[in-house]
Amino acid sequence: MRSLVLGLQFGDEGKGKITDFISGKDSVLVRYNGGTNAGHTVVTGKGTFKFHLLPAGSLRSKTIVLGNGMVIDPEALISEIKTILPENPELRILVSSAANVVTKLHKAIDKSQEEMRGASKIGTTSHGIGPTYEEKYSRNGIRIEDLKDVNIVRKKLSLISKMRESELRGTEYQSEEKLDELANELASSWPSIKNFVTRTESFLFESVRSGEEMVFEGGHGTLLDIDFGSYPYVTSSNTVSGAIHTGSGVSLRKINRIIGVIKSYTSRVGEGPFPTELKGQEADKLREAGSEYGTTTGRPRRVGWLDIPLIKYASELNDVDELSITKLDVLGAFKEISICKSYDHSITNPMNVLLGFEKTVPEYITMDSWGILKESEIQHIVETGYKSVPQEMKDYIGTIEKMCNKPVKIISIGKIRESTIIKE
Repeated sequence: MRSLVLGLQFGDEGKGKITDFISGKDSVLVRYNGGTNAGHTVVTGKGTFKFHLLPAGSLRSKTIVLGNGMVIDPEALISEIKTILPENPELRILVSSAANVVTKLHKAIDKSQEEMRGASKIGTTSHGIGPTYEEKYSRNGIRIEDLKDVNIVRKKLSLISKMRESELRGTEYQSEEKLDELANELASSWPSIKNFVTRTESFLFESVRSGEEMVFEGGHGTLLDIDFGSYPYVTSSNTVSGAIHTGSGVSLRKINRIIGVIKSYTSRVGEGPFPTELKGQEADKLREAGSEYGTTTGRPRRVGWLDIPLIKYASELNDVDELSITKLDVLGAFKEISICKSYDHSITNPMNVLLGFEKTVPEYITMDSWGILKESEIQHIVETGYKSVPQEMKDYIGTIEKMCNKPVKIISIGKIRESTIIKE
């Protein structure tokens, strides 16, 4: 089985938990887009693990691949590898030689650009992701394979500094001495990663041919896609299912199962339209119940009710086979739960709302809550399966299935890996 796990909202849907849940000890796990601006959290009996570059199933897979579509901060990569190997000593790690490198220079540019935007800021994480992709597409980027030669790195850094003069004005990165220091620092990471670096697409072609179990994990969410998301309040890579091909080399035609992950409500980090956003005490209550703070930034997330028009759009865009719902337990904190079933009937394309072209008041339906689940109740559901799920929760799931015309197959009702069940 070759599965693709991706988010259908603004990221933070719980993809990491679902990736970890479906991956096994014989899985080949592949990440194909984004960089350290993506964060996945997995909670097990051993503790909480936060991933930014490595796929979330790294805790128990046999092989992980960081594809060419990623942008990689070598310092962060080395740190994560040191964290994961004690937990999974037999893990094989492969890093694409063609992936682009994020440097401190790119982070400085990122911050400068956000300052220049002023009131039009987009809420970047300032991790240098956007500028690194810009260099990639302007054909000046530093690739992972370049790190073995400090002269190549120095030459590229100097070129980037000259071409980005206006954005770097007043920073230390206009100094040749500082650029030399950065080049040496980047090249010094090569000995720590060189044994992981390869042309990963060749390995993946062979994995497909030999019938390996493979799980592909998308970074971010569909509504943050650079082309199909809420532009300009988006990430800098393609987050939809089709990006698997350009980001890893594996054709989408080779995927057997596309799992679209949604949270039982909606959250968003940063700026941009948010049709179902809650404010005030209701927002605070949902944010605290769901611990909605960014894995990467620590910023409080904006929160709101589930938005069916956007999920239907994202489901169709990704051609998903099934849905997975996370954090269902969180909504038990409310007496009544709302679902946005539609927008004003004059709005035919929900993306017009996200792009700021049209304003709307969401049309809601209200459903009864199942209340806060005790640990013993969650454990009973895990042990006995979907038949023990509260009827109100079944009604909520059934409503989503009917509105989206997609089956829900995986349900998460708690933080830890084990609090996840299959809906038969």
